[in-house]
Amino acid sequence: MIAVRSTALLAVGLLAALSMPVATAGESLLERDVLPILTKNCMGCHGGLKREAGLDLRTMPGMLKGGDSGPAIVKGQAERSELWKQIASDAMPSGDDREKLSASDKAKIKTWIDAGMPTVLERQKDVDTLLPGLQRHKPQQVAAVVDKHLGGFLQTAGLKPVALSSDAAFLRRVTLDLCGRVPTAGEAAKFLDDKDPDRRAKLIDALLARPDFGKQFGRTWRDWICPPELPSNGNAGTQPYGQARAFGDWIGKKLTEGASWAQITREILTVKGAIGKSPQVIFYALVGQGGTTSADGTARAVASLFLGVQLKCARCHDDPYRDWSQREHWGLAAFFGRTQGDFTKIETGKGASKKPGEIAIPGSAFRNSGQTVKAAFLRGGEFKVKETDDLRPPFAEWLTAKDNPFFARALVNRAWFYLFARGIVNPIDDFRDLNPPSHPGLLKMLADEFVVADFDVKHLFRCLCNSQAYQRTSRFAPDADPQLRSALTTSFGRMPMRLMSADVLLDSLKRAHGDEKLDLRTGIKASTVGMAAPVGDIWLEFQRRFGTNEEDATDFTHGVAQMLTMINHPRLQARSKALDAFQKKTPDAGVERTVEWLYLSTLSRRPSPEETSEAREFIEGSKDLNKAYDGVLWMLVNRSEFLLIR
Repeated sequence: MIAVRSTALLAVGLLAALSMPVATAGESLLERDVLPILTKNCMGCHGGLKREAGLDLRTMPGMLKGGDSGPAIVKGQAERSELWKQIASDAMPSGDDREKLSASDKAKIKTWIDAGMPTVLERQKDVDTLLPGLQRHKPQQVAAVVDKHLGGFLQTAGLKPVALSSDAAFLRRVTLDLCGRVPTAGEAAKFLDDKDPDRRAKLIDALLARPDFGKQFGRTWRDWICPPELPSNGNAGTQPYGQARAFGDWIGKKLTEGASWAQITREILTVKGAIGKSPQVIFYALVGQGGTTSADGTARAVASLFLGVQLKCARCHDDPYRDWSQREHWGLAAFFGRTQGDFTKIETGKGASKKPGEIAIPGSAFRNSGQTVKAAFLRGGEFKVKETDDLRPPFAEWLTAKDNPFFARALVNRAWFYLFARGIVNPIDDFRDLNPPSHPGLLKMLADEFVVADFDVKHLFRCLCNSQAYQRTSRFAPDADPQLRSALTTSFGRMPMRLMSADVLLDSLKRAHGDEKLDLRTGIKASTVGMAAPVGDIWLEFQRRFGTNEEDATDFTHGVAQMLTMINHPRLQARSKALDAFQKKTPDAGVERTVEWLYLSTLSRRPSPEETSEAREFIEGSKDLNKAYDGVLWMLVNRSEFLLIR
């Protein structure tokens, strides 16, 4: 598959240099300057798994404690620090095949030690949120503070944000993001002709009130939860695509009914019984092993999705690059050690733990197999078990409590990532001291607002979508410097272009063609042979062909196979039911009005005079007027402007 990657990664170094607070000339900070050097050159021998001479360089306490010969660093005095002596003399990194540190890298480490080992995290403590966190605010107030945080960052970095998007671009973007499909031609025309100065805010309110918002939110979370390849059952080998889709629909329905994110999360984690009555049962099978529940699989998923931290390495050993211990992973897993089940049902009172609140590290772990670990909240104390086999309810209460330091910020960061294609903490499930947020005050403000709003997802999205940051254009000046363009995008001074997910693309094609049963299968007959789910499923076939990169929505993963389907599939060349309905309703529309309708129903804008002229020439030169109109529609859905969220 041909992939055209975003240039965002090219700007990571520049963005780090611009991240608040801005360092003075010649200053070194741990996370930005020193840690990358130590990770590359030193932690292979002095990390979590291997600690030669007892030295662990993963954390500041480890550096200050040192190893067998004493402290590695004397804070503020490089010349007295054993670590610096070893580096300066080229004794570290050791080994004939090891490349010695450059003069520049050495200077960064010496400067950092002499300056007292400063960190970005220290500078980000006690940040000003610019908004009191004791009460729920109006969305426009929160949006204004979002822009104030980002504006201060951009100004300090010497970056000028781009202008706001056009009404047409905003309409299309916000409808795709909140409702998962393009607007109808009628919706587009109505909004573009509206002169109300508050039309954007009113549109956001209207979209959030639709069941489509819950549906889109639910299937987005379904994709985040589902592994890249769904597990199969042990008999026919079929995979639970239908059950996974029902799970996403369940999340969407709960949100539409007014449930908070805390309530939805509790109902996922404490579910019991059969999947027929409780679609969220499948969560435990999806994150488990081989389609069945596993305590450690649940722990990793809960940590990533609901806490925003990565514990996958800590399953087998202390994480050498993150400050998570193996006991912390298994302490979390112990809450789920009495749960077992598969795609069909979940039961408690059995499972990996023989005793409630305790779990043994299995033999498949790299270290400490057989040791017993007691249930413990992440970065908290051990949980005292009180006559119950099911520890999931007390865990869920701790997780969704308003004073939990992880829960609100994890959802806020994922919502930001969904809209801006990059988290305030990036990667989105890697919250830790050595991976601080790019905008700490902004993250804290939004998390505080989410808490005081009782975890109201719609309120959060209303706040974000009303911001100027969300409403900026994705366009640059043609002569803009590529590196600065990337820095501006990763600093949230410009909206990135994102690729539609498979769900959104299919629903948008259905709307453009007026066909809710739009069938773009490739002619393969239905089959359930081997590991494959039925290929006769219209949705599944489309997912397989048009699936996108869930971790990077700016990664254009569409290639030859996708292009050939869009260009050659007979259904996309056939009559549009939506166009038929328009022509029956307005038989005297004429060429220009019909072309305008086609543009509005696909690109959410009216055609330019040049586009109208070209379409008229093509249509009037055709022997079959209807086929000519079909050709214009075919051209529009094959444009990058249709495939991208701009």
